[in-house]
Amino acid sequence: MDTQPSTKAQGAAAPVNAGLEQLVRQRLETMKRHMPRTMESIEERVQHFGPEARALVRRGLRGEHGCFFAIEGGHVMGTPMGMDRATLHALGEFMVVFGCAHVCIWPERVWAQPAGGADGAH
Repeated sequence: MDTQPSTKAQGAAAPVNAGLEQLVRQRLETMKRHMPRTMESIEERVQHFGPEARALVRRGLRGEHGCFFAIEGGHVMGTPMGMDRATLHALGEFMVVFGCAHVCIWPERVWAQPAGGADGAH
């Protein structure tokens, strides 16, 4: 998982963007240390979908809805996909009832087409 800022901040917005990028780096480090299955899922999506998967993770870690959301080992990273409290509560109950070790939620397009258009059948 890359930890470099995706864009350079300029002008007056630099301190805010730098602070946000530092937060993203800290969250990525937490995921690397404490969320191994989530990291495996991210790498699998990168292999299937391409490098945009990493960009979606970073966007979710910055607080953008509809990009990436993960739960593992008591850690919650990313931003819920516009889910209301009742849906998030139901997700938590589902994880407990069915013994889910982790959950990664991505936009639907990440599951639709493999990177490069290959279907993996060859």
